[in-house]
Amino acid sequence: MEKNEYDITKLMEEDTEYPGSYKIVLRPISRNEFRLDYWTGSFLMAAVAYLAVSGMLLFYYYQSGHPYSSTLAITTTVPFGYALLTSHLYMAYAMIVLVYAHMLRNYFVGAYKGKWRWLQWILGVVLFILVYTTAIVGYMLTYTYISVAATHVGELLIERSIIGRLLPGLSNWLISILVGNGTTAQTFSHILGLHVMILSTLIIIVAFVHFFLFEKSGPYGVKYEKNERMVPWFPVNLLYTVFLSLMFIGIILVFSAVFPQVIPDAYGLPAYGTLPFPDWYILPVYKLMDTAGYGLTTGGVPLVLAFFVFLLILPFIDRYKGTHPLDRPAITAFGVFIIVGIPTIALWGASQPGLSQTRLLTMFMWWGITFVSFATVYAMRFARKDGEES
Repeated sequence: MEKNEYDITKLMEEDTEYPGSYKIVLRPISRNEFRLDYWTGSFLMAAVAYLAVSGMLLFYYYQSGHPYSSTLAITTTVPFGYALLTSHLYMAYAMIVLVYAHMLRNYFVGAYKGKWRWLQWILGVVLFILVYTTAIVGYMLTYTYISVAATHVGELLIERSIIGRLLPGLSNWLISILVGNGTTAQTFSHILGLHVMILSTLIIIVAFVHFFLFEKSGPYGVKYEKNERMVPWFPVNLLYTVFLSLMFIGIILVFSAVFPQVIPDAYGLPAYGTLPFPDWYILPVYKLMDTAGYGLTTGGVPLVLAFFVFLLILPFIDRYKGTHPLDRPAITAFGVFIIVGIPTIALWGASQPGLSQTRLLTMFMWWGITFVSFATVYAMRFARKDGEES
């Protein structure tokens, strides 16, 4: 089992364990690595690049003083504006899906162990948080009744979080960063600055360091033969990456043309009997906030915080020696719990928006998912052991 390397100063030293120089983060790879599940990170980088370019183009036409009308103007007066706005949205959706796929793949194979992978994993969790936050902040920019509701929920989350309870002055400062003095122009200029400058820049920086650490540690679980022929980064890897990225962007553009974005009504327009209904990726958190008397303080916020704290400390608490998912049953069972639990709570939120549940029903759901996750994994583990012994 490869051990973690905690001496940060060794990051700049040449590593001879894998072929190629790790001082330059463009290493050759083996032919066995040309598999799509090994290239989810490349798709993510392509999504970041497209979102950066399309975001800069949208920035030219968006006006924070007139958020809704300028958004509509992009779709009606800007050449290919509807396709640009829709593809920006769908690429953000794709990026969220890819972040889940990338993290879950590395979670189940245990790719957070060894060398610099512990730090790489932590930065990946940070990227996950940044991607989600950037998507939500971008979601607020349209000044629809949904986006304004999301802004108010963001303020409540800050106020009722641990920071808001223990350090109200700091929470007020964070809220002022989000909404300014509360006027439309300043609120949306603040949100735009967060989305375009601060959060997007942090994503690019963290993604670059994350990629550098991958090159330092090499792919997890790949064993190179002694005289195996390696494929050079230039031009083979470069062309392969560019080809996959262009195919991926092309699919998003086609999807955007076939299913153009529907912009909800502006905030302030009468929408009787309509509940603010968030995008699909916010639905799990949205439902956590109204489940059964647990609320923001005792339910939603602590559960979300506990989820991310667990992911951050995972490389240090996983003491299992094996590499197979069934060799790490508790970790794998919790991963199954995530895969089952997040869609379940999202579908619950979609079917019953704004409707709180009893604590008994909420606990029945959570304990039911817990039982299914752990019972299934441990049953498979016992069956695997019986098969090896027979």
